[in-house]
Amino acid sequence: MYKKTIIFLLPVLLVWGALEFFYRTTETNYTYKHKQIITEYTDSEILLFGNSHALYGLDPTFFERKTFNISNVSQSLYFDELLFNKHAKKLPDLKAIVLTVSYFSLSQEDNTSEDLWRKYFYRQQMQLEVPIISDFDVKKYSVSLARRFNKSVELFQEYIENGTNVNCFENGYGMQDASDIVEDKEEITPIIVKKHEDGLKDFTTNTKRLERIIEACKQNGISVFLVEMPVYKTYYDSLNSEKKENITSTLEALEKKYGNAYFLKLSQDARFEAADLRDADHLTNKGAEKCSRILNDYIEERLERN
Repeated sequence: MYKKTIIFLLPVLLVWGALEFFYRTTETNYTYKHKQIITEYTDSEILLFGNSHALYGLDPTFFERKTFNISNVSQSLYFDELLFNKHAKKLPDLKAIVLTVSYFSLSQEDNTSEDLWRKYFYRQQMQLEVPIISDFDVKKYSVSLARRFNKSVELFQEYIENGTNVNCFENGYGMQDASDIVEDKEEITPIIVKKHEDGLKDFTTNTKRLERIIEACKQNGISVFLVEMPVYKTYYDSLNSEKKENITSTLEALEKKYGNAYFLKLSQDARFEAADLRDADHLTNKGAEKCSRILNDYIEERLERN
């Protein structure tokens, strides 16, 4: 009986061990960005935080000061704060940080669907202490168990095809090309709106989180820029009006309360066209250049005042 059990378990253990080795030795955006910020970008003056809207929408190339993009796909304000706490004090030249705020950012709860597997990778590959992970959670010690098997296989295939799982540039900006552009943005908009509508309107947790970051920056002479990124008009118009107004009023209140906080609302800025957008809520490379230049000028103008 024991022999049969061992024979049955052996292939499973071999696959698990191989995947664990793969995840712990293969470079990803998480490991790469961690390495970059502690080696090549220790003299950064600006840090860009956020989710995919920042990852593909803010290119440090177009900022006058040395800038690093530490955003990741589906990165919540929860992880923005953890990353800020880990790195900000180690960057002596830091003058400003950018926190991009999406429609769902302020209402997003901790440890929900977007964090189900990513939290383990932030811990293991970005060396963060992540309080929402229990010491009794086996995935804390084995990241290969955090992802579904088919997703791990896809990632491995991507590595075989490309020789890497890193899809960002050395400054942290995400790689994208024309193949990412959605031609019919009207068709995709309802799908994205439904995906982003969580039905939640309580901003308490994330507002306090923003206040902690802003307070810490104030103590260290760092300016904080709260930015609503450009989105497709139909997408913006389809979102809950009351929630949009509450987001704006919350960010405006933070700007008014703190002398080092600035709110820049680009979500429906007339300088952006449909062609600047890849889909309903992400910029193309051209759109990202435009957005980055606009934000750079906005930051420089305010830093020069101080």
